[in-house]
Amino acid sequence: MKEKFKIQTRYTRFPGFDGGQLAATLDFPAEILPKKYIIVSHCFTCNRQLLVTARLCRGLAKAGYAVLRFDFTGLGESEGEFADTHFRSMIADVECAARWLATHYEPASVLIGHSMGGTVSLAASQNSESALSAVENIVTLASPSYPAHVLHHFGDAMPALLRGENAEIIVAGQAYPVKPAFVKDVQSYDMGKQMQACQLPIMAIYAGNDDLVEPQAAEEIVKYTHAKSALRLIEEADHLFSERKHAEQLLLNILEWIE
Repeated sequence: MKEKFKIQTRYTRFPGFDGGQLAATLDFPAEILPKKYIIVSHCFTCNRQLLVTARLCRGLAKAGYAVLRFDFTGLGESEGEFADTHFRSMIADVECAARWLATHYEPASVLIGHSMGGTVSLAASQNSESALSAVENIVTLASPSYPAHVLHHFGDAMPALLRGENAEIIVAGQAYPVKPAFVKDVQSYDMGKQMQACQLPIMAIYAGNDDLVEPQAAEEIVKYTHAKSALRLIEEADHLFSERKHAEQLLLNILEWIE
């Protein structure tokens, strides 16, 4: 990264898929017009303030990019009920973020997503009729290649959900209510079909010590595109890229890819 610009931060809200207000942060360079506008989507049950997400967005802003990160419906500071969300609602939330960005600033040209947020970003990028039509590049970070992968979090809750009953899942020690509709949604989503016409460059980054998403997922993701692709490994990183040095490696890889 050759230059480091001072950054400004704007906090805002915009309607999500169900009309509830989504909390968002826009980091951007204070001294120049942004090179590009980027949307960053966080991981499953996380929020926009996750350490790696915040570090990455600020790093991109210091490099001259405007970066919008937001909390999905029912998470972080956003309105709505997590129990009423699913994979398709997450796609719709990304489209809502893109619509807000295009209305108030410029259309997003890059999508970056961490874990489930990356899978969502891939799927959302293929809706050419949405505000995401200007997207020209995608980066996934420790992302599964298909949405049903997230069901590994559901453990003991799965029998009840498969019986059509509501249940709670435990992620990182916190309980989240889930409805059977979520399971049906991710199991029915055909990622291969959604991505079959993809012509966007994709870089898939995976973590060497990831205990949630296997390296093969990144290999499958880069096969989704007919355009150029890249596969990158951050050795010794965990699923959340928790250490600062791993976040810095993420940033350098992403800058090399999108500039």
